Amino acid sequence: MQQSLKSIAAGVVSGVLTYAASIYALGFTNAFVMPHGFPVVFWDAAVVFGLGAMLVALLIHLLALRVFGASVMLAFTVFATTAVVALAATDLLMHGGKALAAWSIGAFLASVAHSRLRSNNSFKPNSLRGSA
Repeated sequence: MQQSLKSIAAGVVSGVLTYAASIYALGFTNAFVMPHGFPVVFWDAAVVFGLGAMLVALLIHLLALRVFGASVMLAFTVFATTAVVALAATDLLMHGGKALAAWSIGAFLASVAHSRLRSNNSFKPNSLRGSA
C-alpha cells in the first residue's frame, strides 16, 4: 500500500510540474530561430517539442521516480493520466496532442532509465542466513 501511494504521488507531482514547466520551456524553444531551408516538421519535433516538452518530462519524471522510490509502471500511468487531466482542465486537450505525445515519450524514457539505474540487490548478503 505504501509503495502504491508513493507511486501515485510521484506520478501526480511529476505530471503537474511537467505541465507547468513546459509552458515556459515551450515558449523559449518556440522562440529559437529555425535555420533557412530546415523542414518545419522536424524543427517542431526535435527542438520545440523535443527540448521544450520531452526533455522537461524526462528530467522531472526521472527525478520524481528517484526521490519517491516509486513503482515505474504505476507512476507512469498516473503521470499520463495527470497530463491528460491538466490539459482537459485548461481546455487545451484538443490542441495539446503534440505536447502530450512529447511528455509521454519523455516520461517513458525516464521510466526506462529509472528501471535500468535501479540497484540490483542480488549480490548483497542474505540477512536470513546465519553469520558464518
